Amino acid sequence: MRNKSWIAAGAAGLLFLAGCSGATASVSDPDKELMTIGDVTYTRGQEYEYIKKSTGPNLVMQMAEEVIYDKEVPVTDEIRKQAEDNYNEYARTSDNLESYIQSMGYKDRQDYIDKVLIPAVQAEKLLTKWFTDAQEEIVQEYKPSRVQIIQTDSKDSANKALQALKDGKSAQDVAGQYQTEGTSYNGTATIVTTMDTVLPTRLINTLSSAESKAGVVNEVFESDDKTQFFVAVLVSNNYDDIKGELESTLKNDSTVTEKCLVSYLTKYDFRVFDQDIFDYLRVNYPQYLVTRPDLMESADVES
Repeated sequence: MRNKSWIAAGAAGLLFLAGCSGATASVSDPDKELMTIGDVTYTRGQEYEYIKKSTGPNLVMQMAEEVIYDKEVPVTDEIRKQAEDNYNEYARTSDNLESYIQSMGYKDRQDYIDKVLIPAVQAEKLLTKWFTDAQEEIVQEYKPSRVQIIQTDSKDSANKALQALKDGKSAQDVAGQYQTEGTSYNGTATIVTTMDTVLPTRLINTLSSAESKAGVVNEVFESDDKTQFFVAVLVSNNYDDIKGELESTLKNDSTVTEKCLVSYLTKYDFRVFDQDIFDYLRVNYPQYLVTRPDLMESADVES
């Protein structure tokens, strides 16, 4: 396996620089020969430029994440054990796992645990931490609540369902009588957020409102096309009560993990001044250029 320590050291120069616009990072001893093929010689500088252009942006973001992990969720015995347990689980379901990871460029089991599995556990821990650190932002963005919702395909059925709920019948019993066939909104308690595109915006806003109290919501809500109708029983919109379930609901969504990363990039004033890397991020991941809100806004519009 090729020793990439000098590549990583050079890539570190792409991060957190205070230089002028248009600066470009380089590697030491760029003219030192690395290999010769026929009459063609390749130098350290040539390989570094190739690495930077092909994988440089990913390497930079990986290094930024490692800095954040070290500051926010440093490696502990618990994290090491979880990473080792994950490896052992993979090994039980995979033949010749160590040979496979060596073919991927890792020295051995421990190298893979240190470089892949421990950061993966740290990423999970960071997301959990973010759900505490960014409570205000999350509530504003996702308007979460835990609720029992019944979806019907007529307003008459919705009104009857609402009256049955007010009479004290359970949401699941009422759903069994009035729900739209095949709906997932069948009276079972679930986490609702702004990412639930089936639900009317007014319903989501009402459920998350500070004025809303647990119990039957005395209103029938209808879809924009007026073909589906919803009644609801609010279980809780207290963030502390629903935080764990909210995280379980949202953690596998890439936009959520991205918001988590952006939050900590902002906290630590992430900057990239190498022009090549900056241009790549500007085109592909402007949301990571947290010191350039004008570029971040373009990412928000596109998403």
